[in-house]
Amino acid sequence: MKKQWLIILFIFLVSFNSISQSKVAHIDTYELITSMPEMIEVQKELGKQFKAKQEEVRLMEAELKSILKKYEIEVPDYSPEENQSRLEEIQGMEENIRMYMNQIYKNMQKKEEELTAPIMEKVFEVIQIVGKEQGFDYVIDSSKGQGVLLANGTDIMADVKIYLGF
Repeated sequence: MKKQWLIILFIFLVSFNSISQSKVAHIDTYELITSMPEMIEVQKELGKQFKAKQEEVRLMEAELKSILKKYEIEVPDYSPEENQSRLEEIQGMEENIRMYMNQIYKNMQKKEEELTAPIMEKVFEVIQIVGKEQGFDYVIDSSKGQGVLLANGTDIMADVKIYLGF
């Protein structure tokens, strides 16, 4: 029994020693990606496209509001059936605007994913290259919310930025 404990203790010490020799670095990928010139350009382009779509929606809503005002004034001039039909027309227009807005958001998300995917791939490739070149066994993402509570080790942000050319 005593021999088994000694073997277990020996294995633990050997494994602890090898773990303590691992080289670990960290990088705040959120800070890196949001500061990249390519990503800044992507965000500007997406912002322009979104503003244009917002203007379209604003015009649609203004048209709807105008029709609604007109219909409200004309209520006494029409039969209850015709007013009901007009109400359904307004509700249909509102639903179309809502569906169009949802489609805009989906399209914008898809466009953002298309434009950012190559940037993300490039970043993670470069992080691996820099990490390997500098002899690190692990590179941990130190962005807020990633579970890293202390990042006193080597920060490879500057080296990655140089490698990426900015």
